[in-house]
Amino acid sequence: MKVVRTSQERWKDALNRGPFGQRRKPLGGERLSASLWELAPGKRSFPLHAHLVTEEALFVISGRAKARTPEGETPIGPGDYVSFPPGGPAHQLVNDGPDPLVYIGMSATSGADVVEYPDSDKVAAAVGTPIAKRWIFRKGSQVDYLDREPGV
Repeated sequence: MKVVRTSQERWKDALNRGPFGQRRKPLGGERLSASLWELAPGKRSFPLHAHLVTEEALFVISGRAKARTPEGETPIGPGDYVSFPPGGPAHQLVNDGPDPLVYIGMSATSGADVVEYPDSDKVAAAVGTPIAKRWIFRKGSQVDYLDREPGV
């Protein structure tokens, strides 16, 4: 058993560059990990992305934002639970309100994942828990399976 007293944990910057700005308090977990997140007003959580293997979910504690998908934006607020199944639509949080959005973000991972980023036409492959290796490349930069193989 592990108990994390979030009031005793310090916030850690998670992604702060350009339109992205949030911080978190890792709560732990191996196959089911969770963190307490704070998304600053006027910021986005991560680039719009879709996991092909990992399942994600969030539970809003305070503040308001929008869950963005290719179908549009859905308002979310305190008490809302949002799930993002593997292979489901791409998603992103957008805080266009005046207050921070505080939420618990959860992910169920198997130690490997492939992630698509439709806004920037990228693909990422990752392995390890936590991520030990990650490769990110443009979706259109794929090569033939036998490319550069000796004798081919």
